[in-house]
Amino acid sequence: MDGGKAAKIALAILLGTLAGAVVGVIIDNVFGVHILSVYLLQEPVRLELYVIKVEAQVTPASLLGLVATLFFVLKKG
Repeated sequence: MDGGKAAKIALAILLGTLAGAVVGVIIDNVFGVHILSVYLLQEPVRLELYVIKVEAQVTPASLLGLVATLFFVLKKG
């Protein structure tokens, strides 16, 4: 596997996780059930660089997006 293909897979996994989180929040708001947007970790995962601070929280919806993305990426080959 070359670097370009690995970068495309990593980008697809990141975007799939984000899409899953967004769809989960929309579904929660439409149906009024807050199952998909519950935080699974007590604290967000943090990455702090000099000026940039990134925090990410894991939700069931983001995990579903990750699983769906991995399924489609691995199915495509």
